[in-house]
Order: sequence, then C-alpha cells, then structure tokens
Amino acid sequence: MSPAPVAPESKPAPRSLRGLDAEGLLQALAGTVIALIALFSSYDHVNVAGRRFPLQQQWGVWLIAASLALVLIDAELATRSRLRAAHERARDQDSANEERNRAAEAAERQRQAAARQHRCALLSGRLQLDASPINRERFSLFLNLMAEFPPEADGG
Repeated sequence: MSPAPVAPESKPAPRSLRGLDAEGLLQALAGTVIALIALFSSYDHVNVAGRRFPLQQQWGVWLIAASLALVLIDAELATRSRLRAAHERARDQDSANEERNRAAEAAERQRQAAARQHRCALLSGRLQLDASPINRERFSLFLNLMAEFPPEADGG
C-alpha cells in the first residue's frame, strides 16, 4: 500500500544537518559562537589530554562581533515565523467567517422557503373553506408569483 499524498499546505519543512531546520541550525551555530566567546574571552590556555594549547583572548572580540550578526538573523527568522503564523490565523479566520456567512445565507433561504410554503398553505386552506371570488383571486395571484420565481436549486 502506497502512502497517502501530502497536501501542499502541510508539506513537512525541509530538514538540514542532523534533522535541524534553518532556525534550529542557526540557533545551534549561535550557541557554539557563544561558547567560543566564553572560552576565548576568559582563558589564555586550554589543557587537552595533557597538552597545553595557548588561546588568543583577542579572538573573543571577533567572535562577539560575529555573534551580533547571528542574533540579527535569528531575530529576522523569528519575526518571519510570527508573521507566517499570524497570516495563517487570519486566513483560518476568513475561512470560518465565509463558512458562517454561507450557513446564514442558507438558513435565510430556508426561512424564506418555509414562509412561502406557509403562505401557500394558508391561501389554499382559505380557498377550501371559502371559495369566494376574492380568495380564488388571491390564490391565483400567489400561484402566478410562485411560477415567476421557482425555488433555487440547492447548491449543497
């Protein structure tokens, strides 16, 4: 059995390195830069496996400058994400409003049809109880009016 096709709106987001999307990758990169800032700004050397590696503390300044660019990019991505979510909420609200409007219009058409049916039954009953010329005339006019405006087909 083949998997069901995915609707265009619900396509999974493209993945990059280690299953992270663009925002997650940027946040991981920013975290790495912050860790390097702390390392290069606070220490003049690091001991790894018994070996001493000197560190240039001035590199911390350059890493701080680089981190500002990452912060701005991350802020821009977060803003886009919020705007996209707001747009989707507005679109969903518009769809819900349209659906309510269609339901209200259908209810109004149904109410009008019921009112016409009620008037028809009332005139028919009057004619059956009293077949006077005025009741015949009223019923005839009503039937002519109904013939001019046939019921609408239900678009359902």
